[in-house]
Amino acid sequence: MTSGRTTPALLGCEDELASPAGDWVVKLRGTVQRAGLLRELLGSRLASHFELEVPEPALVTLEKSLADLISFVYPSKSGLIDGSVGLNFGSKELIGYIEWPIDMKIPDAIWQTVVNIFAFDALVQNPDRRFKNPNLFVKGDSLAIFDHETAFSFLDAIFPSGTPWRLGTERYLTDHVFYRQLKSKDVDLMDFTARLTGLTDAVIDRILEEAPAEWNHEDAQKIAQHLRAVRNHAEEFSEEVRRFLV
Repeated sequence: MTSGRTTPALLGCEDELASPAGDWVVKLRGTVQRAGLLRELLGSRLASHFELEVPEPALVTLEKSLADLISFVYPSKSGLIDGSVGLNFGSKELIGYIEWPIDMKIPDAIWQTVVNIFAFDALVQNPDRRFKNPNLFVKGDSLAIFDHETAFSFLDAIFPSGTPWRLGTERYLTDHVFYRQLKSKDVDLMDFTARLTGLTDAVIDRILEEAPAEWNHEDAQKIAQHLRAVRNHAEEFSEEVRRFLV
């Protein structure tokens, strides 16, 4: 595939029983570090907890025999493919969706979903759902979010905030695809706050357990600590989101 920063591959896959599993958009480990693959998986699973639609995620194993064949047919891709043997992150291909038009007015039917997406991106500190690069699909009244490779951006900070439930320094949110339309509007965060409060340690641990051992390094525990800290200040975090949109 030619779009996207990491040029993912569209692969026809089989499940562990060798039955056809359809087409999957696969972020290849040859272009995405394991930390990025972990962020993709955890971001997708967390979005589902907040009942936000995401393409179904999966761990996709690229076997060496297939990598060798692809490299033979496409020599220019050999370095990328050879470096992607093993576990990669895949998303089920969505059919009938289009990318969110950047000038599209938010329909009333999906207003609450949009509010929750903005709050979710603030929670996971995702700077990559921007006005000109929304990483968002729409079909009728359905919105699907994707691409969480750069979420949890506090992992990249030299001095991460000790109060992650506060948004005073999260200026990237002003570039969020929905910021301009949500700004100065009355937003209802009751549902989001309830789901954040419901992000129990057991739920967080269950999500982390889905990550393969080779991806589950110290970043996973830092993400867990961040989520617990914000959850423990859920009401204050929601008030921060409201204040940010004033």
